[in-house]
Amino acid sequence: MRNSQSLHRLLVPIVLSLLSLVVCPASASSGSDYDYGAHPRFVCTPIPVDADPSCFPTAGPGGGEAKATILHLRESLVQQKETILDQRETIRELTHHGTSYSHHAGVAGGQRSDGGHSNNNHGKDKHVTPGDITSSPEQTERMLHALKERLENLQQKRNTSITYSSSLKELLQRKINALEQQLSRLQQLLNGPCVATALFRNDVMFFLQTGSSRKKSKSPDDFQISFPMRTNYMYGRVKRTLLQEIFALTLCLWMKAGAGPSLGTPFSYSAPGQANELVLIEWGNNPIELLIDDKAVTLPLSVSDGKWHHVCVTWSTRDGQWEAYQDGVQRGSGINLSPWHPIKPGGVFILGQEQDTLGGRFDATQSFVGEMSDVHMWSHVLSASDIYNLASCSSHLRGDVIAWSDTEVELHGGVARYPFDSCH
Repeated sequence: MRNSQSLHRLLVPIVLSLLSLVVCPASASSGSDYDYGAHPRFVCTPIPVDADPSCFPTAGPGGGEAKATILHLRESLVQQKETILDQRETIRELTHHGTSYSHHAGVAGGQRSDGGHSNNNHGKDKHVTPGDITSSPEQTERMLHALKERLENLQQKRNTSITYSSSLKELLQRKINALEQQLSRLQQLLNGPCVATALFRNDVMFFLQTGSSRKKSKSPDDFQISFPMRTNYMYGRVKRTLLQEIFALTLCLWMKAGAGPSLGTPFSYSAPGQANELVLIEWGNNPIELLIDDKAVTLPLSVSDGKWHHVCVTWSTRDGQWEAYQDGVQRGSGINLSPWHPIKPGGVFILGQEQDTLGGRFDATQSFVGEMSDVHMWSHVLSASDIYNLASCSSHLRGDVIAWSDTEVELHGGVARYPFDSCH
């Protein structure tokens, strides 16, 4: 219907032009000998509706000018027809794009942050029709501008996605670099000579050997404890004590000396009234000594080479007889070490520190530096063959006073504990 109205508007001027033609009689003095009879000669000239006909000259002889005018009108009609067809094609394309735009605009409007509903009451999201496009070019321009904005938004989202992916990749790379730096520092600490990092080194070694799950050892005595530096607060305490006095003993343990000028105090037993009831100590420039009731003898042992050694000492109250073994071999013996003195009950067994009072007042200069394991104590003297079998791992005798077990030893002050099998 709108196309017909447009055609009508185009044809009306043409029809009015035809109706406004001026009919002019031919002059008899024109020089023509032709007799027109009852049919007078007319010369027709198209005159606009609002023009004065007297301003236009009449046509000359012949119908050339009229024929040209008719051809011109026919050409105009063809051009008008082509223009109408072009307009109809344009309207069809705009209708298709307008419908697609209305659909996308409705979807986009439903996702806005203002509650998800477009405001149709204000006409901003109004569906565009071909008539609207024809009658309102500004609306068509707005529609094209909106489509352009949507295309820019899609491009921006794509760029944002690419930027996010790039940022995520950079973040992962930074984390990888940080982990590599931590691993490098960890390796330096493990290989460094600083004694102050020994505690951390032992913790790392324990973690690496046991895994993050820290599963228990196959046997309760397959572990070692480590004292990485001299302190007055790192020690191990044996839960057991002597329930009655004893008149003989055998003390055996595996030990490995750490860095430092002396071994320190691997083992001490303090009884009520006597802080040095039973002590194994090496401090200052002194050799390793065995103290019974604060009386000392020098032991001919050499364990400061940084290697694991099996050490045993025996003592009997009868004549104060003592013996010292290293790696299953007797290195020395003697008598008169606190003879006829029984070891008092009710005391405290401490590993790694020398006690100045019952269970405490440690001196850092006398503390043990190194590692130890398999501490056992018997209330009698073991034979030389039993001690050799213990050192060669052909026997697994357990002490009746102290038996090495993770349930029997309390660790304090950061003493490290990790698996260890002295026989492998």
